[in-house]
Amino acid sequence: MPERIAGWLFDFQCRKGRLSEEQRKLYVYAYNLLISRAVVYALLLLAGLLLGNLKEMALFLLAFIPLRQYAGGVHFERAGNCIAASSILICLSGQYLKYYPEIPLPLFFVWIAAAFIIIALAPVGCANKKLVPIEQKVYKRRTRIVFCIECAVLMVSYFMDCIWISKGIMLAQAVLAVSIMLGWIKENFF
Repeated sequence: MPERIAGWLFDFQCRKGRLSEEQRKLYVYAYNLLISRAVVYALLLLAGLLLGNLKEMALFLLAFIPLRQYAGGVHFERAGNCIAASSILICLSGQYLKYYPEIPLPLFFVWIAAAFIIIALAPVGCANKKLVPIEQKVYKRRTRIVFCIECAVLMVSYFMDCIWISKGIMLAQAVLAVSIMLGWIKENFF
């Protein structure tokens, strides 16, 4: 279904004179990726609505996605497995944030460790996307910028007594750190 919509979008832009047929493969792939991600995120937010933790899941996604984009992490061989595992993880994180709103001391220590892991190991490539040195440098810089912005939001929200926001960012960064460690181990040892 997303492939058909992607093809239709490309054909529409060709008729308008914005794209040429030589660009079909790239743009259909990009549209397909965009549509697939939008559908997955919409379904996750719908699940959050049904589970009663929409704001927690949305917060987790807002903190996790930008950082994951630049930091990388573990990748499964099949996209379906990745989507299923990510969806379960996001739903569980939303439930955890909803029912345990305070920041326990162990999470604080896990977050400190996660910060060191993100700064030290990110970005992590994968079998499908080996990073060349310039990409390594650019993604490392962008990872650190996004991480610092998230940490600033975390601190401001904590001092404004919006603990659930701070905890959501801490949890997203901790989950990402685990993904980075697994991706780094997979990339370097398997």
